[in-house]
Amino acid sequence: MKIEKLNKENIKDFLGDLNIEDAYLENNVNRLEVFGIKEENTFYMAFEMVLDDDRIAIKYINSKISSDKFYECIEYLNNSLVVNNHLIINIYDKYYSDILSEKYRCKDEYVSLNGNVIDSNSLKEEYAEIDMMNIRYYTSNGNVLCNLVRQNIQDENIINRLNEYFNNMNYSNIAFIIHDLLEGIFEDLNYKVVYKSYVIED
Repeated sequence: MKIEKLNKENIKDFLGDLNIEDAYLENNVNRLEVFGIKEENTFYMAFEMVLDDDRIAIKYINSKISSDKFYECIEYLNNSLVVNNHLIINIYDKYYSDILSEKYRCKDEYVSLNGNVIDSNSLKEEYAEIDMMNIRYYTSNGNVLCNLVRQNIQDENIINRLNEYFNNMNYSNIAFIIHDLLEGIFEDLNYKVVYKSYVIED
């Protein structure tokens, strides 16, 4: 098994092995930092580096691989990538997220109203006062992101009031990073799970 950076020379093989079409990835692969996991000339998945928390994002997975082979790829990544603490993996596919749930701890979830990730390159910090609390959130190009995990917020009443506060400001997209136990509350508010993050520990 090996890690191979995706480029113009191997992108068609990668898309063919995963049986997917992704025009953006194919046309921009040389500008992106996407790495494939390959064994015996077959790509199994690909990941991108995330600039915090020793984290990678796995957005592409070969749907033909077994759960055992999937775990083998995760262990290979855990042993191959140099991290300061524990490797954290963002999984965008619900099926493989459920598989990881059987073995690893869910650190947090990213949920949003329209199912997309907000661009974090130009975030501006702001505060909302809810129940005498100054809750930090970030805005970017008409979107808003609030990390409830870092602020240890799990109270349903505060969540409902914060959601109402953001909706009244007519943002294009509203996103939260939440504890996995809050998923049902956000589903009731019509949020979609974009990805779940897992801590890879022995």
